[in-house]
Amino acid sequence: MTTQTLPEVAVVPTGKPPRRRRVVIVLVLLLLLVVTAAAIRARSPEQKADIREGTTLVSAAGMAARYGIDVNLIGVTAAGGLIEIRYQVVDPDRADPVIHDADLTPIIVVEDTGVTLVLRSAHHHKRELQLGGTYFFLIANAHNAIHPGSLVTLVIGDARLEHVVAQG
Repeated sequence: MTTQTLPEVAVVPTGKPPRRRRVVIVLVLLLLLVVTAAAIRARSPEQKADIREGTTLVSAAGMAARYGIDVNLIGVTAAGGLIEIRYQVVDPDRADPVIHDADLTPIIVVEDTGVTLVLRSAHHHKRELQLGGTYFFLIANAHNAIHPGSLVTLVIGDARLEHVVAQG
C-alpha cells in the first residue's frame, strides 16, 4: 500500500467574525451610542435647574430696597429682537453692584414656558450712577421667547420679581 500525502490546506481567515459575534458587536455599539446621547442630553441647557429656585419673591418696592433700582419697564423692542429692562436708580450705592457685578446680572424667565434669557455682553454703564437717573439693559430675545403681554419673572441675584407684563 502506498501512502499518499494529502496536500496541506491553509486556513485563511475571511476577516468576517462569526454571525453571533457581529450581533454582539452591533448591540454593544448601539448601547454605547445610547449612553453617549443620554450623557450629552443630561448636560444640555434645557436640563438646567430653574434659575428662580432658591430666590426670594419680592415686590417692586422690595427689589428697589434690595438693589436700589425701580424697574419701570420690561419691553419688547427692535422688531421683537431685544428685551429692554428699563429702571430708575433710587439708591446709587445699592444699584452699582447690579450694573458692575456679573453675579447680579438681570435674568428674565418667561413664566409659561420657563425659557430663560440672560444678558450675555458686558454691562454698558461705565460711569457713576445718578440718583433718579434712568438706565436700561438690553437682552437678546432668543427664539422670539417674549411677546408683548407675556408674563415674565425678573431675577437679580437672590431676588425675583414675578408676573411682570412685557410691554410692546
